[in-house]
Amino acid sequence: MDLHNIRESYKFDSLLESNLESNPFDQFQHWYQSYAELRIKDSNAMAIATVDSQGFPSNRIVLLKAVENNELIFFTNYGSAKGQDLLNNPVVSALFFWREQERQVRIQGKVVKISKEKSEAYFATRPYSSQIGAAASEQSQPIESRAALESKFSEFQMEYPEGSTVPMPENWGGFAIQPLSFEFWQGREGRLHDRIVYTLERSEWTIRRLQP
Repeated sequence: MDLHNIRESYKFDSLLESNLESNPFDQFQHWYQSYAELRIKDSNAMAIATVDSQGFPSNRIVLLKAVENNELIFFTNYGSAKGQDLLNNPVVSALFFWREQERQVRIQGKVVKISKEKSEAYFATRPYSSQIGAAASEQSQPIESRAALESKFSEFQMEYPEGSTVPMPENWGGFAIQPLSFEFWQGREGRLHDRIVYTLERSEWTIRRLQP
């Protein structure tokens, strides 16, 4: 498979110091809203990387569900591979890739569990099928077949018919990313991309440009 001749020219925009927000959360909100207005499916998708007990990194896509109090919040099963990684080594790298605007945002930081009450409040807003799916699936654990998985789903549907209250699984909830750095990447022509990094130093954000 030869991919050598795949080429892109980046001309959508620039990222200059004169146009930057002083706070990275404001800059993130500005870029996110601009991308969300394109109405592209899963505009809130982010890749998160964790490291397991043997030092191996893993990457997967999750959905950002809130940005509040200088934290980025997503939800998962705490018993899943990523949940266990984060509980044992509570640091993360998150990446947003917004191809249509030739942009990336990379975030590194610490991770904490959010309160059970906040997780329950969000769980109650999920579609019925998503609630049942979360209750029926022991995420990341082996199962013998697709049929066995669907059987578990059906059992939970029978126990909690649509219209009833599906209780949030005890091992399910939210994580909050507490960023220590943001990198905003804007593609530019000739591969002279703009890379602006915000770093949290003694409770203040410093800004610097990196060479591409």
